[in-house]
Amino acid sequence: MKSIKQKSNMLLTQIIFLLVIQGCSSKKELNVETLSDKWISLSTPRCEVWFQNWGTYQRLFIILDDDSTEVIPSPYVTEKKGKPYLKPKPYKKVEKKQLKGNLYWNEEPSWKDGIENTARWEVDRANPNLKLPQLYKVSFTLDNGELIMDVNREGKPNLELTLSELNSY
Repeated sequence: MKSIKQKSNMLLTQIIFLLVIQGCSSKKELNVETLSDKWISLSTPRCEVWFQNWGTYQRLFIILDDDSTEVIPSPYVTEKKGKPYLKPKPYKKVEKKQLKGNLYWNEEPSWKDGIENTARWEVDRANPNLKLPQLYKVSFTLDNGELIMDVNREGKPNLELTLSELNSY
């Protein structure tokens, strides 16, 4: 028969174990408003929008399909007998534009339907190279699971997108 001290030590060990397991749970708290990390456009131009949360600050990363060109193989390419699959076929090459920078929210964002969240977006990295930094005013509105994003530069509309959440990538 175990003593009372051994039983209490065992019970204490079990409680600590359960607290550690509960603290390491990957479930999100229900009261915390969160936004998906990656969104893709439903409208043209095609693009990907990433929200990168670094704890004390948040970055916005946009990959935008800027232009496409058709690549046609040289007319002098020869075809080997019996191997027509070796002859290159024409294809479209998509030129992409990348913009990345810190988001400075005007006020704490609330991700409820119909509420507009505005921020200043300071782009400090870009591909192809641009004169940096560039300042944009961005607004985000969540509408029935879709994110509406408006990007303005110097008071002129630069980009208007309707985005859909992408949970796995």
